[in-house]
Amino acid sequence: MRLLALALLAGATLAQARNPLATADQCELDVLSMELSKDPGFEPLKKHALNQYIKSLKKYNVDITDAVMKDLHLAMDELVFSSVQKAANGDPTKPKVYWTDTAARRHDWFNLSVPGGRYSYDNPDSIYRTVPIDGKYKYKLKGRRFGNGTADTSFSLIKNVNSQNTISTILKKDLKVKSDGTYEITISSEDIKENHLKSDWTAKQIFIRHNLGDWNKETPDELEVEVLGNPKPWVPRTNRSIINDAKNNLKQSSFFYGFGALDFKTLSIPLNELKSPSQSQSLGTLTSQAQSFGHYNIKDDEAYVITFNGGKSSYWVLPVSTMGLLTNDPEHNIVSFNSAQSAPNNNGTYTFVLSAKDPHVYNWISIAGMPQGTLMLRWQGLPLSDGTVKDIKVHTQVVKYNKLHEILPKDTRYVSAKERKQQIHERQQGYQRIHYQ
Repeated sequence: MRLLALALLAGATLAQARNPLATADQCELDVLSMELSKDPGFEPLKKHALNQYIKSLKKYNVDITDAVMKDLHLAMDELVFSSVQKAANGDPTKPKVYWTDTAARRHDWFNLSVPGGRYSYDNPDSIYRTVPIDGKYKYKLKGRRFGNGTADTSFSLIKNVNSQNTISTILKKDLKVKSDGTYEITISSEDIKENHLKSDWTAKQIFIRHNLGDWNKETPDELEVEVLGNPKPWVPRTNRSIINDAKNNLKQSSFFYGFGALDFKTLSIPLNELKSPSQSQSLGTLTSQAQSFGHYNIKDDEAYVITFNGGKSSYWVLPVSTMGLLTNDPEHNIVSFNSAQSAPNNNGTYTFVLSAKDPHVYNWISIAGMPQGTLMLRWQGLPLSDGTVKDIKVHTQVVKYNKLHEILPKDTRYVSAKERKQQIHERQQGYQRIHYQ
């Protein structure tokens, strides 16, 4: 395996010239994760995780169809791989920047076909990268921004790689960047005013989000990390110890996501409704983010209409997910819209139509073969606070498809079949530009 990784590094160097995600460290960690994920010890834990998800669905009388079971099995495969990825890049004395939580057809690169590693409400806009740290040490994260950067960027120091729990955060608006696009972020227990993540003994990981608004123009930052002082690990890491760490990740994830995200956060909301958004810092959420969870079940002759405003957010996104909490092939299906991609109403709100049939509304989200599914709307770049974000309003309604025109705003933007084809083509180009090059 080590020889294979070394043989692929030359390809990584060439790829990096085109894509800041295609690094030698990424290649090496992908190879390691793919190899370790084959361990048979994950199978009983995967079954346990599947049972947790099924238990949550049954609790709320969700119809567990063959399609739902297929989605759940895919979710479990990706949950396992994500657990291994978190563990593979888990040495705080030899930290690497690792792109994780990626889509199933994420990339065929370095002569590899890397599996998906999503684990709960992935965002097709997001490039998630991780860096392991220990509060005892000092680190320096070096970055280079391209142009104006991405629609939303954040660096969060977290306590738990599975449930997060934020210690400190740097948001895009607070990051000091030089005129050439470069910047440095320090991580230590010291008090430093600018470009600094203050850590403590509980710190485990830097979780980095680059959310792309315009997929065809925005590029995630180039990143590299170094640990200062050349610390040595207390116990040498082995493949077996990494697998054991991954198993622990999987055990936690089956609870945090099968119960926490799916049951407590999502299915507890009445069917086909979305509540006013709220802010928290656990289960993958940002302190500057508000979110609204929900689940739907609509027939072929129905449409689910969602209207909301952006409030004080600098970026928002509406993705539709399976009962396994994963988006369904966002490269080929319109399963999400963000604040840069959407057509607004004249009053500044946004209205979206979720349906099986294409109503020729610009803001149409396809159910992509999922009459049942889940949603997690996110508004980011908000002021740091707790409780409900009162200036963001959300309204939902299920109507018969043939009555849709009666309830949509008069200024709704419509598209022809040719324009829809072009819209999908542009989304595919943007998706492939980041994920496959």
